[in-house]
Amino acid sequence: MRARDPDHERFVERDGVKVGYDVYGDGEPSLLFVPPAPITHARVFKAIVPTLARRHRVVTVDGRGTGRSARPTRIEQLRRAENVGDIVAVIDATDLEAVVLLAHCHANWWAVDVISTQRDRVLGLVAISPGVPYLGVSKPHWVEAASRWEEVIDEPAGWELCNRHAIQHDLRRWVEFFFAEQLVEPHSTKHHEDAVSWAMESTGDILATSEEAQDLDPPSRPAFEQQCRDLGVPVLVIHGTLDVCQDVERGRAFADLTGGELVLIEGAGHLPHVRDPVVVNHLVERFVDRVAR
Repeated sequence: MRARDPDHERFVERDGVKVGYDVYGDGEPSLLFVPPAPITHARVFKAIVPTLARRHRVVTVDGRGTGRSARPTRIEQLRRAENVGDIVAVIDATDLEAVVLLAHCHANWWAVDVISTQRDRVLGLVAISPGVPYLGVSKPHWVEAASRWEEVIDEPAGWELCNRHAIQHDLRRWVEFFFAEQLVEPHSTKHHEDAVSWAMESTGDILATSEEAQDLDPPSRPAFEQQCRDLGVPVLVIHGTLDVCQDVERGRAFADLTGGELVLIEGAGHLPHVRDPVVVNHLVERFVDRVAR
């Protein structure tokens, strides 16, 4: 069940891969939600879309590997550049000439790339729990998981489940653990059930391959830091103080480099737009009003 159904459900297609997107409302400036695929799809924004769509045209996208979009499995089809190309294709298809991007976690890296090539069309960026390379500090469990990514682990548990073989062969255990760690707020049972069900619409092969695809052609640290400094648009960073996926210092560093504003939500985890939608909506509306002026 949705609080609001989309006004339009459509697709773009690039090199034989169809990507679904939905349009809500018709007010300006428009908002485009960058998909945090493939671990979840556009429904993860369901708590904030209805309110924002009262005043704005809101476009949400199901990224490759989830939702209404195709399920490509080759690593070259899941690269960062392909996801960025899909987002630009949706911007073209919806004639967005003055748009604010909203991105969560690793989708902020894609948003940075979109802005770098579409500066005349993007008014600003709302970066929720930004997962971008190099900046701030990495959580120790991610560092350990990366070091054992290819290892076959007997009876993996906890963060050991972030492993190619575990994700491919025991996806449900991984996503159940992962979202339990992200939803630290009390009374998050329904939100956890939703998140797990959306993740299970993809496959372990797609999730594991997508993780590897993001690192096929990373920029150097100096190049990425300069890219952030050169964004040239206003940035709002929203970060929960109890985020165990992306350290708060990463959000702080991203705000500093982009000249953006950092807002910390006390007691929030990695998904403040899911568990604190009223707070997030107010912050987004205030930011959009400011950049629109």
